[in-house]
Amino acid sequence: MRSSFGLTLLALRASLRRAAVWLGRVLPAITTGLAAAIPVLVSTAHAVSAGWEPAADDGIIVTRAWDVLTLHSPLVGQYSEAGNLTGQVIHSPGPLLYWLLALPSRFGSTTSLAVTMGAVNTLAIIACVALARRRGGLVLMFATAIGIALMCQSLPAESFHDVWNPAAALFPFLLLIFLCWSVACGDHRLLPLTAAVASFVTQTHLTYIAPTAGLLAIGVGGLAVRRFAERRAAQGDRGAEALPRRRARLRPFGHWVAAATLVAAICWAPPLLDEIANSPGNLTLIVAATSDRGTTLGTSVGWNAVVDAVGWKPWWLYIPRSEWDRKRDVRVTPAGGASDSTLAMLAALGLVILLGLRRRRADLAAAAAIGLVLCAALAANVSQTPAVPLLAATIGYTAWWGSMLGLWVWLVLVWSLWCVLRRLVCESAPALRRAAPRVKRLPAGTLRAACVAASLGALGGTVATAGAVAATQKPDSHVNQYHPIAAIVARLDEIIPPGQTVRMELGASNVSTLPIEPAVRFGLVRHRDLVLSRGAHQRLGYYYELRSKRYRWFVFIADGMRRRKHMLLAITVHFHDAWGEHTFSAWVARVGAGRSLWAPAGVRTDSARAAA
Repeated sequence: MRSSFGLTLLALRASLRRAAVWLGRVLPAITTGLAAAIPVLVSTAHAVSAGWEPAADDGIIVTRAWDVLTLHSPLVGQYSEAGNLTGQVIHSPGPLLYWLLALPSRFGSTTSLAVTMGAVNTLAIIACVALARRRGGLVLMFATAIGIALMCQSLPAESFHDVWNPAAALFPFLLLIFLCWSVACGDHRLLPLTAAVASFVTQTHLTYIAPTAGLLAIGVGGLAVRRFAERRAAQGDRGAEALPRRRARLRPFGHWVAAATLVAAICWAPPLLDEIANSPGNLTLIVAATSDRGTTLGTSVGWNAVVDAVGWKPWWLYIPRSEWDRKRDVRVTPAGGASDSTLAMLAALGLVILLGLRRRRADLAAAAAIGLVLCAALAANVSQTPAVPLLAATIGYTAWWGSMLGLWVWLVLVWSLWCVLRRLVCESAPALRRAAPRVKRLPAGTLRAACVAASLGALGGTVATAGAVAATQKPDSHVNQYHPIAAIVARLDEIIPPGQTVRMELGASNVSTLPIEPAVRFGLVRHRDLVLSRGAHQRLGYYYELRSKRYRWFVFIADGMRRRKHMLLAITVHFHDAWGEHTFSAWVARVGAGRSLWAPAGVRTDSARAAA
């Protein structure tokens, strides 16, 4: 009895010791990553306190996320304006964003959706910081953390918790850069995660297709070259004693490749099913839209984008006046100093590649190659954007990831310079010791204390930087509609029983009230109502298309509060924003034989007021 109890204590002690070692290994990266993610955490907290609601396109996205756990689960992604090129309805490649939001769209309040995206972006930042430490130690870890915190000032704070597809993929894309770099350096165990993140980013928005393809080419290509070199080295081993060691080194690779292939197959099964079920499928339509763009913005505008992202002063180091500035930035010819600094940095990346290959530093060569590939992808994306005003204006958000590109290029060059200086110091250390033989080395304890103090100082700098960036955040673009949306949805849920078939129409609206309709629709869907409308098939699928389907309730929402025949004025909301004062109302009616309408009896009009 005593012996078994003693063995249990020994096993527990060993487990606690291993847990303490593991915690000590991962805690610095987690703590530093959380410090860098302070802008994301603050933005998410502001969204929750403001009562976030899925206005505008967010309402369409979360409605489709609700559909994931139904028999009409979406096979493609969000509706895309690229369909204007072909005259056919085109969507983003896949539904992985909907999969991510499927559970929070059904459980908890609507703010759980914003919390989910805030959590995803925070985890992505922590993972980036952890991978930076794995590749370059504490120096690169803190440099990455401070760089990410600074970069957050160049992006709209709303994008840190937003479910809108151009914003939802930003920090996962940053994580993909670090993942592909690590894979190129030989971390084959990251292949499944890389496949999942690359699939998510690519399926979420079309703008990430080109840079993701370039990242995967560098990552997989670098891994293949490294694997080939290892096989050549293993084949050079002679003797029976070398065989087990060689097999142990080469065998696990196939399992991780198979796992990554399985992950990719699961992620891309829905788009492939859509391709089989429809003719033409969505992927075919995307290829058609890509090959026939008409008149585009041109290579000069593409070069301007690269200069704005990389040259001085880069996008990632300044606070824009609005989140849409980049559609105007790329049209302005950059100053000579900005162009010259861009050319110098691109040349420096090429030099780093050559030095990395010569010194057998695959990490430096791969990092610089990623920078050049991403520059080419940004130039291609912007230059090939159609010149049609509606599509040309999308540069305002499709170039957001240029901040990630600029951060990466500057980070790689600074880190490469640090590596060169460190090598020079290490090579000159023996000569310095011979020149000054009486100089004694510092004790190990003193060096350790200095390292801890420097790390704490760097962590404090990260917190201070991130806090300062968080203080510059602006409110959400639809924050003034949040309370009116919640009031309208709550009122309609009181009047209309759950599980009804409802026809909903939008009347006169303006730039401030138009975003309310998709959020109200989602509120009814969460009430388990089937909401039908004319033309809904383009963005929501044919399940929500009105056509000849029967419905029992009719909801009409529009500006104003004038009387409507046979309908009940259920609620009127009043709010003001930068565009002025607004009055928005919802009318409700029962539907009888011959689609006759009558107002529900015993229900009074409600009025709600919200302020900016």
